[in-house]
Amino acid sequence: MGFGGISLRRSLALIALALTVFLSVAMPAQAKLQVVASIKPLALIAQEVAGDQAEVTTLLPITASPHDYPLKMSDHQRLRTADLVVWVGPELESFLARPLANIAADKQLASYQLSNLYWPVEDTSDHHHGSHAHVGKDPHIWLDPRNAVVIAQAIASRLGQQQPQLAAQFRANAQRFAASVEEVDQQIGQQLDGVKDVGFAVYHEGYAHFVGRYGLHQVAYVTYTPERRPGAKHLKELREVLAKEGECLFMEPHYKAQGMEEMAATLNLRIGLLDSIGDQNVSSYQQLLQQLSQSFLACLADRRDR
Repeated sequence: MGFGGISLRRSLALIALALTVFLSVAMPAQAKLQVVASIKPLALIAQEVAGDQAEVTTLLPITASPHDYPLKMSDHQRLRTADLVVWVGPELESFLARPLANIAADKQLASYQLSNLYWPVEDTSDHHHGSHAHVGKDPHIWLDPRNAVVIAQAIASRLGQQQPQLAAQFRANAQRFAASVEEVDQQIGQQLDGVKDVGFAVYHEGYAHFVGRYGLHQVAYVTYTPERRPGAKHLKELREVLAKEGECLFMEPHYKAQGMEEMAATLNLRIGLLDSIGDQNVSSYQQLLQQLSQSFLACLADRRDR
């Protein structure tokens, strides 16, 4: 082949290179999906499913109550521009019901409404004293690891609908998450097996999914929701049931419960700390579960003479 052929091949190669550069500039990579989760546990689940194909952010600070939160203008903007908003539902984040009413149904996922969730057995014995303020069943659904798997699968489906070319990847991520969570679930079941008969009370009635999953012996709660102060009658009943059956009283990091430490001291109860949302050091849903399990275990297993 002569110099003319070589020159032609070089010219074609240069043209192809120039065309590639032009297309890379003219057609930028598709922007990442924007996923907004109402609370940290849902964000942790969503991140496992989305991987590096979406930017997942959390709406509420970890110190805020999901029961009542004043949205800022920037929060409203994030909700409007999100490709997917993941929340529990008005049963938990009632303050989100109105803003999300104006957002398309295919751009939001109300986890509470998923049809294949697992629910703790209803306690009809009036053993847990107090009036219920939640609408319907306990909305803290993420505290049963089986529900986290259900939520992950639903998120994978929604993200796959928005980006069909990545649907298989989202499904695979959800399957890996499910396998990891199942392993942690089995570990926690083994860890807590020896303390199932130890009576305790929680600060607010938000742990039924975890308690039910692992067969723990909750005998009471201080208040049904953190925003509601317990009345004198309820506190009297609480003291009576703890005196008979309680060994631990669990508080929460962001709420002050007046008189509870004094009650615990009077009744010789051990005090533990539970966090269903996860602090700044929690970086995965599995870690959140393990931390909660260790918090229960630390108090329930410390069986001193009373």
